[in-house]
Amino acid sequence: MTSAPARGGALLPLLAAALAAAAFVSMDATIKSLAPRYGAVQLTFFRFVAGSVFALAIWAWVRSPMPARDQWRLHALRCVLLLLSLTSYFHALTLLPLAQAVAMSYTAPIFISLLAMLLLGERPTRWIWIALALGLAGAGVALWPELQKAGNPRLEGLLAAAFAAVSFSGVMVLARVQAQRDSLWTILLLQNLLPTALLAAPAAWLWAPVTPGDLPAIALTGLLATVGLLAITWAFRHLEASRVAPMEYTGLLWAGLLGYALFGEVPSAATLASAALIVGGCLLLLRR
Repeated sequence: MTSAPARGGALLPLLAAALAAAAFVSMDATIKSLAPRYGAVQLTFFRFVAGSVFALAIWAWVRSPMPARDQWRLHALRCVLLLLSLTSYFHALTLLPLAQAVAMSYTAPIFISLLAMLLLGERPTRWIWIALALGLAGAGVALWPELQKAGNPRLEGLLAAAFAAVSFSGVMVLARVQAQRDSLWTILLLQNLLPTALLAAPAAWLWAPVTPGDLPAIALTGLLATVGLLAITWAFRHLEASRVAPMEYTGLLWAGLLGYALFGEVPSAATLASAALIVGGCLLLLRR
């Protein structure tokens, strides 16, 4: 049995991961509301520019040190993976209902746990494997009906979301490594500024005029992304990647609620069944 102090020590990082999931799904909903007027590249640029404003403000206050020279390669790799992940995922949001896009993204914790074993030497317990299996089963239940439709135009969105999940798993495993070496505020700063610089030219080439009424929503994406990144990085700093990963699944509940409230997307029976499996896996992890 795990001692009470150990359980308490694990609870806060798990709750931080759940907060991150809620923040990221809220950001997804905000991006989806902007999608009819802007392309995926410009939406991704919006997210990083807005995030950079908050990251610069925080960094200017704390003045955390920059990474050592030998750490810049990892930061650059993580930023490229994050850029690929978000661009693909935002493209998926233009093609899929919010809950379905989020469900597809929940294959990422499976890859996170596998990469954590291969690269970080972590050894997930059987309880973590059960929680991951329940989460993956829940995502499969949500996706299966769409895969059965011949000539489904949403297939492109599903593939884009799957690619985003694979890329994001690399981002999260690198976060676990970097969180042990660099300041949280430095990580936040670099993973906003570097993608902004990389996207500047492509976004300018594909630029669509920005409506002034969209500026609050663009700013909100930066705020939500900052909250989510701070919460998930803090969680990875204090707990193994394979234990934090299943908490990502709680975001599907938020996706269902926001999809209905903002876009009139009524969750299907398959979506509700998948949510039950996903929540079951997260509750099992918390119980353990």
